[in-house]
Amino acid sequence: MIKRLVFFLLIVSAMALAGCDSESDSILEDPVNVNVVKHEADEGDTELEKLVSNVGYYYGYKPNLTLFEFAYRAAGQYCIFPKTDRRNAELEQLSQQEGSQVIKLQASKDIYIISRSRGFITDDDFVSDRYFAGYYTDLYTNEISHDYIIIDPSIGVWVYDQKTKDKILKDYKGKLTLADHEQGKKEDEDSYFFYFDCHFNNAEQVLNLANKIYLRSDVKFATANMLAPIHKM
Repeated sequence: MIKRLVFFLLIVSAMALAGCDSESDSILEDPVNVNVVKHEADEGDTELEKLVSNVGYYYGYKPNLTLFEFAYRAAGQYCIFPKTDRRNAELEQLSQQEGSQVIKLQASKDIYIISRSRGFITDDDFVSDRYFAGYYTDLYTNEISHDYIIIDPSIGVWVYDQKTKDKILKDYKGKLTLADHEQGKKEDEDSYFFYFDCHFNNAEQVLNLANKIYLRSDVKFATANMLAPIHKM
């Protein structure tokens, strides 16, 4: 079963950082000290393949951050979030055909695990690799499997001032729109939560933008929405 992990990173501590009017002025001026932690795999693990370049997400107390990096993905598989009703209907139909190598995940959104070549991907697809996030041991059987994380095309952002939402939408026009749920919620004494839909083609773009937003001085915390764990598929 998959569950949304946009809150799994815990709440970041309060920091009194002033907001600015432009994206360039909103990036932290102080050097950001980054401690990199990689999800390492066993040598010769045939269920995994190495990424061409690592991707990851920030967490921590600015300016001292930890970058959790994905270095591997599930071999021969990826996930599609269809962007259009027509594409969703096509994938839905394929998922019901034996041997189609298209599996629909039982989740609130339409998400499909694909075991085909990447030539199957169309312009109507948002694609996320199944990023390897460590090994999972079943407490009852002691069977070891893989933990995978899928990146959803959305970003959660905690801001000090609710008006920062409008600055973010302006700075990333065409890349982000405000989602239709969970908006402006008071998360703690100094921050508010906003949820943005991303208009990209792949998970790497979402992770990179979430990290960029995290570095803004008018933002307390930002993370791509992650779906996990998925042990078996």
